Amino acid sequence: MLTQQAEILLQQWRSGQSEFPVSSSGTTGEPGIFILKRSLIELSCRMTAKALSVGPSDRIFCCLPTDKVGGMMQLFRSEVWQIPIDVAAPTAHPLKDYTGHASIISLTPMQLSHTWQDENARKALLTFRVVLIGGAGISETLEDALKSVTGTAFYHTYGMTETYSHVALRRIGKPGFSFILPTEASLKNDGCLQFSNDLTENRVLQTSDVAIFANDGTFRITGRADNIINSGGVKISAESIEAIIHQHSGLEEGTFFCAGIPDEILGQKMVLVLLKGIPAPDLQKIPFEYAYLRPKEVMVAERFIFTETQKIRRRETLSLIYS
Repeated sequence: MLTQQAEILLQQWRSGQSEFPVSSSGTTGEPGIFILKRSLIELSCRMTAKALSVGPSDRIFCCLPTDKVGGMMQLFRSEVWQIPIDVAAPTAHPLKDYTGHASIISLTPMQLSHTWQDENARKALLTFRVVLIGGAGISETLEDALKSVTGTAFYHTYGMTETYSHVALRRIGKPGFSFILPTEASLKNDGCLQFSNDLTENRVLQTSDVAIFANDGTFRITGRADNIINSGGVKISAESIEAIIHQHSGLEEGTFFCAGIPDEILGQKMVLVLLKGIPAPDLQKIPFEYAYLRPKEVMVAERFIFTETQKIRRRETLSLIYS
């Protein structure tokens, strides 16, 4: 089954169309329209096929929006790989009533979390050969659960619109990402990743992702530069604090986040922002390594503002509290 939009895109591909416009979330700049080039689409597909050992018996189940690069590239992979694809309207719980026989699926961490908590959906998930997870970080709790799975290969993906979806993969249970094609990569002075390869047409792509390289050339993403909180001269990654809170309080992703707000003494004060109706955890009982890592205040927002890929827009959500 194909959605109308998917059918149009496949018709355009089969007609030989050479460029495909897609909206970009602005990972490397202002949000806007990015043009995917056919030759680079094909390169990305070939590199992904090699990394995932794709064969003629594989089949794709697409449950991501096909007007975004993650869903659109799945359509093009089915054409380049010459394998079937099933397309479903994107929902937060895509495998709730799944009865198909696909072998490759791409999910956001939110979709994966809903799936894992539903016994029937989890059984359906484990019939897939490959599960790609992208769009955001994966919680430590969920990653620990996935580590014990055999028979299904789970991969965390790293990429953006400008890299034709993922440009690096990390097998769940492994610490670092590996690029799927030859890449020149380094860190800027602020610790953010920058890289170039054939998918970037050998132009250096500068990101806002703070990274750490290991001796074997793999890398970890520790957070976003724009989510660094400078409190009293100490730089704190909001994502790292959120991971600790999630692990020790049970707060679900999408119901809370950490952010810095102006403070006369500290410059920025770290606060925990909760969605209205979510019980506040006892922050004093959470074992932070240092006291300064503990949020100084708990704030409540009537609602959260999300991106189309379900990432919390922190600044916009904070502005709701002050409006």
